[in-house]
Amino acid sequence: MLENLISETLNHKKSDIAIWFLRQAGRHIPEYFEIRKKEKDFVNFCLNKDLIIESTYLPLKYYDLDAVIIFSDILMIPWAMNRNVAFTKDFGPSMDPMIPDDTRILKKISISSKLEPLKNSISYLRNKLPKSIALIGFAGAPWTLACYMIEGKGSKDFINTRRALWGSYKWFMELIETLIVYIADKLEMQARAGADVLMLFDSWSHMIPNNFFYDCAINPTARIIDILRSRKIFVPVIGFPFKAGSSIVRYSFESKVDCIALDWSVDLCWAVQNINKDIAIQGNLDPASLIPSHSDYLKENVLAILDIMKDKRFIFNVGHGLTPDCKIDNVKEVINIVRNHSRKI
Repeated sequence: MLENLISETLNHKKSDIAIWFLRQAGRHIPEYFEIRKKEKDFVNFCLNKDLIIESTYLPLKYYDLDAVIIFSDILMIPWAMNRNVAFTKDFGPSMDPMIPDDTRILKKISISSKLEPLKNSISYLRNKLPKSIALIGFAGAPWTLACYMIEGKGSKDFINTRRALWGSYKWFMELIETLIVYIADKLEMQARAGADVLMLFDSWSHMIPNNFFYDCAINPTARIIDILRSRKIFVPVIGFPFKAGSSIVRYSFESKVDCIALDWSVDLCWAVQNINKDIAIQGNLDPASLIPSHSDYLKENVLAILDIMKDKRFIFNVGHGLTPDCKIDNVKEVINIVRNHSRKI
């Protein structure tokens, strides 16, 4: 099972390679749109137990996977903090922007109460899923959530967030500290409900000024894991510092994650040489490689990844989420390549 690989139960044994995909229950599967139509508002969709369950199950209809990730969104914590989160077609997420030093940071919110449908859906899924399939819970990392909360939307450069960090450091770190607690609460809730593995998405970590990477990415992640362990939550944690470059080396040693997810820009040979060898590695396949109808290079690329990661603790995955235009047949082909490769070792 996936969590066994991460937690060293299968440490360096020649066994099947675990495989799942980021955003595997997304818009590339036709049935998703029929499920999505059942709720007009996306926040309500993420609070509908039945729809969470149906969406989480959906990839198993098509793919032979070792894990499913609960269907939700990282912005459900800002929603719980009353930031008026909304999702608009062709625009994306938006919310009330936070003004440094002026916006009051809400404390003592009950994440478990606010996100009870998420908890209930995990409990149901863990009881219904085969034990061989891991159930993954997740949250956005503090920096990434702060980016959305300060900008009020996505951004190409998150200039307001970076300006807040430089100009209102005390207020900014108060926001980070508050988010650390809420994220730990959300992850704990998911683990107690039955999640076998937890994942932290730091989707905008490449926007952190180098001077502050420890303060805003590494230390908050370590703090969250410390809180979980102090609450007797010992399930493995995957960290995903997206496009963080060379900073992933220090992250791998000091963030206390059990597994680090790598984007497609990371040189795997370099990663194997430099990343903490006591943790597992996940990812690296470019999701764009799954878009063309025909690609002679796809198999070659998958086999190259498998060759580099031979005898390593490795979870095959994409280096970011599957795109809406990726081809189901391509995903199936990759799974077949990985499964056949596993049988040969």
